[in-house]
Amino acid sequence: MSSIDDEIRTRTSAFVTGLAAIIKRAALEAVETVLGGGEVSTPARGARSLAYPPPRALAARKSVKGGASSRAPLARKAGAPKRAPGEKRPPAELAKLTEKLGDYIKANPGARMEAIAKALGTPTRDLNLPIKKLFSAKKIRSEGHKRATEYFPA
Repeated sequence: MSSIDDEIRTRTSAFVTGLAAIIKRAALEAVETVLGGGEVSTPARGARSLAYPPPRALAARKSVKGGASSRAPLARKAGAPKRAPGEKRPPAELAKLTEKLGDYIKANPGARMEAIAKALGTPTRDLNLPIKKLFSAKKIRSEGHKRATEYFPA
């Protein structure tokens, strides 16, 4: 019986040693990739890279933390001037958008915000204040919750 135990210990030890070598190699490859140390060799057949997080995810995370995102900025309307962050919209522009939104809701009762934004060519976040103004003026009403909210003329 002890020979079986010895054989199990020997094979387990060999397995653990091989696994440790694969993990070390994967960690070194991940560090080389992140630091730009050149080409990364493929792992041995049947072995998987155990680097976590994947190097691409790590690079993307660094770019987001650093402030510069690798994603392209959101598309804006061609004629819309870009405002500085935190800058308010001019009252005339806001009034015009509020009126346009109210007219659209009258013409299309039961429309949802996504459809309204698409039809007006305006991001949904730019419609939040005009919607609030129309509610406070009691020109519109809503039914539903969250994304299922439908807007109707009052």
